[in-house]
This record gives sequence, C-alpha cells and structure tokens, in this order.
Amino acid sequence: MGRWFKRQFEREGYEVLVSDRGTPLNNRDLAKRCEVIFVSVPMPVFGEVVQEIGPLLSEEQGLIDFCSLKKVQNELMLEASKAEVVAAHPLFGPGEKDLEGQKVAMWPSRGRRWFEWFRDFVEDMGGEAIVISPGEHDRVMAIVQVINHFMLLALGRLIEESGIAPDMLKSLATPSFARQLDIVARFADQDPYLYAAIQFDNPEGEEMRRSFLKHVQELADIASRKDLRAFVDLFRRVQGLGEHLKS
Repeated sequence: MGRWFKRQFEREGYEVLVSDRGTPLNNRDLAKRCEVIFVSVPMPVFGEVVQEIGPLLSEEQGLIDFCSLKKVQNELMLEASKAEVVAAHPLFGPGEKDLEGQKVAMWPSRGRRWFEWFRDFVEDMGGEAIVISPGEHDRVMAIVQVINHFMLLALGRLIEESGIAPDMLKSLATPSFARQLDIVARFADQDPYLYAAIQFDNPEGEEMRRSFLKHVQELADIASRKDLRAFVDLFRRVQGLGEHLKS
C-alpha cells in the first residue's frame, strides 16, 4: 500500500521519499526531511519503526499509519511523538487502479492540519473518507475482517477436505456461491502473515469469534433436531437485518 499511495501522490505532483530495505534513505532521514510521514509496514514491526522516528518529529509534522488495526497502533504513535497523528486504514488492496470509489477510514488523533489535508486528498481523487475512532474501527473490523476471513478460511478447508473437485463446485455454483468462491480464490495472492495478525491482534477478535461460534452451534442444533419453528424464527430475524442492509 505504501508503493500504491506513492504513485497516487506523485501523480498529483507531490515529492515522495521512500525508506525501505536497500534504499539510500533510512527512516531517520525521512523523519528529518519530510513534512508528513506515512508508515506502511508489517504490523509486527510497526512499533519498532514508530519508536525510531517518533522522537525526531516536530509538532508541525504529520504521522499517518496504514495499519489494518487502529487502537493500539494509534496509542503508540501518540506516545512516541509530538507530531500531528492520523490513524488511517485504506479499505481496499493495492490491486485497485486509483482512489475513485474507494474508502479510507481515518481519525484525527492529534491536530487537524494533516488530517484535513489527507481527507481532502482522498475525496478530491474520488474516494470516500470514513471518520471513525480507533476503538470503534477495531470493533467493526472484528466482523468486517476477522469473522469474514474466519468464515472464508473455514469454507476453504471444508472444500479441501470434502473430496469434491473445485471445477465441479464451480460448474454447479449458484451466483451467490460463485462470488464466495471468487473471494476464496483471492487468498492465493495474499500474505498469510498479515491475515494472521488481523486474527490474532484485533482486541475485539476473540469475543467476536466466540459469539460467531455460538450462533453457528445454535443453528447446527436447530438443523439437527429439525426444529422448523426455531429455524423460521432465526431466519426472520436475519431477514429483518437484511431489510436494513438493503436501504
């Protein structure tokens, strides 16, 4: 995502300096030379990077992260620096062409200048800025990412162990199931360590997984005993949710 946003910024005329393994510039160089710093690194090393550059940043500089989780990461940025801090999460992957129609979650943790600059940049490029606090973001992501990935990984394992050929599944797939298979197929190009961090590190993840498994077991019990009344009641509750989701 760092490389992706570098291209977007350069397209609009900004000068972008990069620090990575093997680059002439290092993290400390960027902290001294750049008005705003974007930290786009694997979450296991995020704290180390912020601790390195944070003390070098002034109150006028901006510090923005692209982590998939926000609460802990936001607190690390606030503690390690005096800079303006923006907690941001692009809600899309680097396969997208540009920001048109894309969403970026963000929160002005300290200061307004760099938050408003980045929000305006996203919106001027046709994207949508979703302003949400770090804690609320992580709770929402516990469903959007943690449970979503959890279900898809379980589905993938089920398919793998079923003995049914993937081509046969695809040939008989309904439109809705075909969309699910397409999403499972995307795992082929993803980083398992990032997905592990999303499962393991979201502070709301464990509670949400327990709740999800409780509802799965409830539905399995209803199906096992062929309790039509309980099934219809559960189905109608989800139908009510569906009405809200359609609006």
